[in-house]
Amino acid sequence: MVKRQIPRIVNMGLRALAVGSKFLLLFGLAKMLPPSEVGQYGLFAAAIGFSVLVIGGDFYTYSQRELLSTEQKRWSFILQHQVIASLLLYLVLLPAQLLWFSFNLLPGTLIFWFFSILVTEHFAQEINRLLIAMRRPLVASWVLFIRMGLWIWIILPIMWFHPEYQALEFVYLSWLIGTSLAFFTGALVIWKETRPWKWWALDMAWIRKGFNVGMVFLVATMCFKALLTLDRYVVEHLAGKDFLGVYVLYIGMVMAVTSFMDSAVFSFLYPKLVRAFRQSQYPEYRRILREMVWSVFGFGLALGAGVIIIAPLILEWIGKSLYLEHLSLLWLLLAMSLIYNAGMIPHYGLYAIGDDRGIMIAHISSLPVFVLATAVFSTTLPLHATALGLLCAFSWMGLYKYWRYRNSEKPSLTTAATS
Repeated sequence: MVKRQIPRIVNMGLRALAVGSKFLLLFGLAKMLPPSEVGQYGLFAAAIGFSVLVIGGDFYTYSQRELLSTEQKRWSFILQHQVIASLLLYLVLLPAQLLWFSFNLLPGTLIFWFFSILVTEHFAQEINRLLIAMRRPLVASWVLFIRMGLWIWIILPIMWFHPEYQALEFVYLSWLIGTSLAFFTGALVIWKETRPWKWWALDMAWIRKGFNVGMVFLVATMCFKALLTLDRYVVEHLAGKDFLGVYVLYIGMVMAVTSFMDSAVFSFLYPKLVRAFRQSQYPEYRRILREMVWSVFGFGLALGAGVIIIAPLILEWIGKSLYLEHLSLLWLLLAMSLIYNAGMIPHYGLYAIGDDRGIMIAHISSLPVFVLATAVFSTTLPLHATALGLLCAFSWMGLYKYWRYRNSEKPSLTTAATS
């Protein structure tokens, strides 16, 4: 039993290290750079995250489910057609990302870093997802660490001992190198996994179906991702550039909890959940879902307690009073992240049973909830309005998904659960 858990422990350790590295980068930037530059980094990273979603068209939501439910000899078909679909999406959606600069949401001096990091980050992210779907979670964890962590451990000592490198351009260059190395490492493994490679005749019907599924998820996910992109611009508008630096540090800390949950729990369990449902193994499906519930609440409480204990000590070390003056905002954002993680349990339940419409409605409807709640609180609590808006939006999203899941289960699943 213990021996079987070793791969998962190593997997969780690597992913925790990768997530912790992003955490460490934020602390390093907060220590070495002024708050306004930390805020600028936060805007850039949020824009990258949003655009990675857009240019991918969420096509992976279709291709991954196909990969999980098909035999290995057809993997090359899926991969070949996913590459073609991605190129088609790039032709239409990549030029649209110039809007970030047209509307002065990002300074024009960042255009090279933006597009180079955007493309390599998207490639590396898709490689990670494919490795997970191919049941190679340990390799995926190594690739994730290269993409998110290795370069950070290299550059922070350089920036610390050589102040001339304490610049965001050096961070962006290192980010680009890290994502490129991660992509090539993962691509090599996937090439070996799918041998002997077979070139398939182009199936545009399969690609069109993927676009249809992906676009449903894209609209939903864009609304969700907009919450964690618009929030930074709202904070800057309501409280200024320096307070934005505080918010970026805090949101980075609490989203590290979410990232760890995704790495240690969801990415490990959801492929099994989908596969069990697709193969009509309903008792196993229920067992995995229960494991997900206990894992989320167990890890969530432990990680939340860790943030509460460690955060004040690290903020003292940073030595800038602005970061210590608003701890109540940190606790509010921590509550928001824990509610978000709980809502991901019914999310993956809906994904497994194929209720894409339910996910779409939850995500789209959460955006007006965020806007309305933020507007209401902005007049009385301007420094906390954005965090309260996110708290309301994720609470609504989780509750709706739970209600939808409870009312969307297949009759055969319900029968199997009670038998």
